[in-house]
Amino acid sequence: MTEKKKTISDNSLVKQAYIASGIALLSLGAGTAVNSNNVKADTLNTQNTNSTTVANTTKIDTSQSSVNNSESQNNNSQTNSNTLQLSKRNVQVNSTETANTQNIANTKNATVATNTTSKVNQATVSKNTNTDYSYSGTIEKDVSSTNADAAKNATNVQGAVKVDSNNVSYNVSLNNVPSSVSNFVNKVGNDANRVANEYGLYASVMLAQASLESAWGQSALATNAHNLFGVKYRGYGDYVTMPTLESYGGRWYTINAKFQKYNSYYDSLVGYAQLIKNGYPGSTKSGASSYQIAANNLLHGKWGAYATDPSYVNKIINMINTYGFYKFDSPQSNIHQKFENGHWYLYKDGKRQTGLRYITSQGKTVFYNNQGQMQYGQKFINGHWYYFDEVTGAMLTGFKYIPSQKKNVYYNSQGQMLYGSQKINGNWYLFDSFDGAMKYGWQKLDNGKRTVFYDYNGKMVHGQKNIKGNWYYFDDNDGHELVSTFKWIPTQNKTVYYNNQGQMLYGKQLINGKTYYFDTFNGAMRANTFYYNNETKGIQYYDSDGQVVYGQKNINSHWYLFDSKTGNMITGFYYIPYQNKTVYYNDKGQMLYGQKFINGHWYLFDKFNGAMKTGFVHIPTQNKTVYYSKNKASLGQMLYGFQNINGKTYYFDTFDGAMKTGWSYISENKSLYYFKNNGQAAQGKLTLNNTSYDFDSQGKLLSHAEQFSPNGTDWYFFDDDGYIATGWKYISYQNKKVYYDKKTGIMKHGQVNIDGHWYFFDKITGAMKTGWVYIPEQNKTVYYNKDGQMVYGTQIINGKKYYFDTFDGSLKH
Repeated sequence: MTEKKKTISDNSLVKQAYIASGIALLSLGAGTAVNSNNVKADTLNTQNTNSTTVANTTKIDTSQSSVNNSESQNNNSQTNSNTLQLSKRNVQVNSTETANTQNIANTKNATVATNTTSKVNQATVSKNTNTDYSYSGTIEKDVSSTNADAAKNATNVQGAVKVDSNNVSYNVSLNNVPSSVSNFVNKVGNDANRVANEYGLYASVMLAQASLESAWGQSALATNAHNLFGVKYRGYGDYVTMPTLESYGGRWYTINAKFQKYNSYYDSLVGYAQLIKNGYPGSTKSGASSYQIAANNLLHGKWGAYATDPSYVNKIINMINTYGFYKFDSPQSNIHQKFENGHWYLYKDGKRQTGLRYITSQGKTVFYNNQGQMQYGQKFINGHWYYFDEVTGAMLTGFKYIPSQKKNVYYNSQGQMLYGSQKINGNWYLFDSFDGAMKYGWQKLDNGKRTVFYDYNGKMVHGQKNIKGNWYYFDDNDGHELVSTFKWIPTQNKTVYYNNQGQMLYGKQLINGKTYYFDTFNGAMRANTFYYNNETKGIQYYDSDGQVVYGQKNINSHWYLFDSKTGNMITGFYYIPYQNKTVYYNDKGQMLYGQKFINGHWYLFDKFNGAMKTGFVHIPTQNKTVYYSKNKASLGQMLYGFQNINGKTYYFDTFDGAMKTGWSYISENKSLYYFKNNGQAAQGKLTLNNTSYDFDSQGKLLSHAEQFSPNGTDWYFFDDDGYIATGWKYISYQNKKVYYDKKTGIMKHGQVNIDGHWYFFDKITGAMKTGWVYIPEQNKTVYYNKDGQMVYGTQIINGKKYYFDTFDGSLKH
């Protein structure tokens, strides 16, 4: 038994590498599948990044009158280069010259591949039921696919069964299984030769690995799933769940894993060939001059070694030499086409071929009759109608119009004519059960229980459809016609009604004893909805009975007001007399609450009943007191600046309307005021902290000392006219230059940015600094020039060169 393969964990870096290279994501993983007879075979972990599409190209076995079976997942059902795949073994192909002579049953199992870029099918997956084979031992979770760290370090796996790696060996003796060798090679030898030739590989290496990995085809994985290389489940198709031994960190563990299930050994060989070609180019014929070199290069793939067993390569070469597998490395016998007596024939080893055949060089599937002659047009083969191009003989797939019978038909990816209800490229079609002709218009399905409609392209209609001037609606899922029912159409934001004939109704209608009104243009029902009424020139609301609402109405947790006469929705300010409140309805008609900015003004509406506030209001969330006007002309608007309220002077911040208290510099008149705790400006004499002050009748502080500080911290400067000075000021008797803030009038201290330049003012005296200054809170030394501005970059100071950071001005050493 081989050592286990290295696992490429499911991580984004690996996936990106695979996607960038255009290669299907296949990772090498470790594992031994164990059947009920304890026959062990090595497995190969496969991951697939594309779970939706697997492109296939059919390979027809030209050595016999049978055709390979391979499943296609190609979405382009109309590509005529698609090729037919039927059961690989014992399928006889016959032809009948005349079409439409009997009712044909649709065959579901055969499919067609359409990708002509590859010469051989990619591995296909059977449609058999998924199988879970039981196992009596301890089964642990598949750490390789769910936990990359655990996969690398087995001690992270809780309860894992540990096996001494020295006791793990292959269950098949290479020198004592002649019957197994013979039986297995007879089954897969020719297919290995074909696949290897198509992909440029050594069939000898392929056979040796398949024999070694599958225990000569005797492992449960090989016998139950046609899986010769232990390919893990790729996320699509069917699978079997089986126990396997995985090697991590030098230890062996038993886990339960999903393995891909194939239709045939041929499909498993194709999957292996694709992996080697994409991941181990050194093991191809173009990368290795002999099978020995190809086997050795298995240790040097794009993503690491194929196997961790140090003797794996020797075992492969030993098997090739022991059983003569190198004989399968020779090319297949010659196959060629020949035109004779007006007919095309296909020869292999000098013998004419019959039946369906895929011509690789031309990328087409053709049909040769019992005389070996290529056929054209409609042909009845093994219970199915096919169509072969009248010129090239290529089997057609997809839609086809047959003029002589005036009908459109459809050939599936296998080339077989379809019948009955079929889903093609996401659309449902209906084909006559007798002659396959596409159906149109009204049709009855499910024994007449479901009425549907097919458009002029044959597609089943879903959603709205106008038929001969009437609107109908067909179910979004199964397409059945809606009758005698209301229907909400979200894309048009309307509810409509379809009568017992399925036709949309308009205008005033009596339905189940109730009167409804439906728009005469688009049929929209006026119920539980807003609607603009051209007659009243306003928006109205129709309740669940389709009746117009008047007065106040709570709709979806919002209060609205509708005119008591017309029913039109009210917007803007509105006084409700019986509730003695003024409220505001926005442009959607909804009553507003809280602070709102309307037409350039701030208003406040009660958070419970929406009543507009006036007068003084404290707003705790903003820690401010504001005032909303009580005057009729400006009712409810927040006020700013100086305001005379009930004979008292107040000042409200010009930006946020906050009422001022305490000492405040008012820039608009360059004066200092003192506002009491209630916001009223002090007038006349006022003593504060044992100091007497004089204020005029408007609250302005009268002239005081040139430099003035009401609290010993905030310093102001009175000019000769008694106004508060701002900006730069040189105080000669103190020989200092200071700066008073233009907004507050207070002398600045510390670092200050003025007009884009940084300055530094003494933290006590406010004097502007020049020269060297150390700023401890920023742990930097800076230099201020003669104008007090911080300098940057290279500077010559007192004959010496210095460099200051160009961002923060700090001195660099």
